[in-house]
Amino acid sequence: MNIDVIMPKMGESITEGTILEWKKNVGESIKLDETLLEISTDKVDSEIPSPSEGVITEILYNVNDVVQVGEIIAKISKDGNSKVQSILKKEVVKNDNKKETVDSTNFIKTQQTEKKIDTKRFLSPLVKNIAKKENIDLSELDSIQGSGRNNRLNKKDLLNYINSKKNTKSMPVFKEIPNLPSNNSEDILKNDVEKMDRVRLKIGEHMVNSVKTSPHVYSTTEVDMTSIVEMTSQNKSTFSEKYNLKLTYTPFILSACVKAIQDFPLMNAMIDGENIIHQKNINLGIAVALNDGNLIVPALKNSEEKNFLGLTRNAAELASKARNDKLEPDDIFGSTFTVTNPGMFGSLFGMAIINQPNLGILSVGAIKKKPVVKETDYGDVIVVRSMMYITLGYDHRLIDGAYGTRFLAKITENLENFNINEII
Repeated sequence: MNIDVIMPKMGESITEGTILEWKKNVGESIKLDETLLEISTDKVDSEIPSPSEGVITEILYNVNDVVQVGEIIAKISKDGNSKVQSILKKEVVKNDNKKETVDSTNFIKTQQTEKKIDTKRFLSPLVKNIAKKENIDLSELDSIQGSGRNNRLNKKDLLNYINSKKNTKSMPVFKEIPNLPSNNSEDILKNDVEKMDRVRLKIGEHMVNSVKTSPHVYSTTEVDMTSIVEMTSQNKSTFSEKYNLKLTYTPFILSACVKAIQDFPLMNAMIDGENIIHQKNINLGIAVALNDGNLIVPALKNSEEKNFLGLTRNAAELASKARNDKLEPDDIFGSTFTVTNPGMFGSLFGMAIINQPNLGILSVGAIKKKPVVKETDYGDVIVVRSMMYITLGYDHRLIDGAYGTRFLAKITENLENFNINEII
C-alpha cells in the first residue's frame, strides 16, 4: 500500500512552500511522525512529519524546488522493500541507457568538432596574396580574429595583425625583476562574493514587488513624547513586577495606531484588483530585527480587541518568538497595517517601504530631548521636551495626501494625550 505525502498548508494564506532539506532518502525506513523533510514558507521554516510508517519509495521534488500546496511530494510504501527494489532497478537501467546516449552524443560531437577544425575560412585572393608575401600559412591565418561578417578576415585585419607582430618582435626584452615590498605601492583590492541567504532573497523580492505595486507617498510630523517618557519612567518597575513584562514605548505607539485606524478605517483596507477590501480586524504588523541582520514582520491579530496590557504582552511574545526562530507560518501573515521602529537604532526618522498588501506603514524615529517653543499666557517660552518624528508611508492608489496626513495627525494626538489609567 502506497501513502502519498503532500505539500501541507501551513497557514490560511499560504499557497506554496520551498523544500529546504530531505531528512530521508529513497529506500530508507521512516516512522510515523518522524521528520521527513524541512520546508520554508516565506520567512518561516517548518519540519514536516511523516504521515505513516514505512519505506520511502519516491521523492518527487528536489531541494530548493517551490511546490504548490496539495501537490504530492513523496511516496511511502507499507509493503516493505519490494517496491523500492523495483524502483531502484528501473533507475539503474535508466541510468545505463542515459550513459550510452551521452557517450554516443559525445562521440558525435567530437567528430563534428574535429571536422570543423579541418575546414578553412573563406579568404579573398588579396588576403591570400598578402599572407603569402609575409610567409603566413593557412593555420596561422585561421587563428586571426576577423572583423567582417561571420568572422570573415579582411585586408585591414591582416595588416593590423602583421604590424602588431612586427612591433612585438621589435620590443626590447627586459630581465624580470622580483617584486619588492614598497611603502608607496597600493595593495591590490580583492572583492569577496557572498551569495544572499534565502531570507534575504525573500525580503528583496518582497520589497521590489512593493515598490512596483504601490506609488509611495510620505508624510512626517513631530510628536511631543514628554508625557509618555515620564509615564514609562515612573511606572516601569511597578509594571514589571505586576505583569512580568518590560514597559517600553512600543505598546504606546501600537495603541495610538489602533485608535487612529478606528477613526480612519480606509488605512486598514487592501486593494484586490479593481476592488477595495474593507478589513474588519486590525492586525498590526511589527517589524522585528533578527540576530542575523534580517527582518521579519509578525502580525498582532485582532489588535482592536486588546487593551494596553494585551498589546504589550502580544508584542513581546511575537518579538521573542521571532528572535528565537519559533514563529509559526500564520504569525507572519495577515497584517493590515505595519509599524517599524528604526529609532531604536538611533535613526531620527525613516521612509519605510509598504508591507504588501497593506496600504500604510508607520516609521518611528528616536526620542530626543530638544528645545521647543511653547505658547503660554505670558508669551512664547523655550522649553526642553522629548520629541520624536513619525513618518507615514501610504499607497497613493487609494490614500490621498489629505487623508494620510489627517490620519498621522490623529496618531500624534493620541500619543500626546495618552491616558495614564490605561497602563495601570
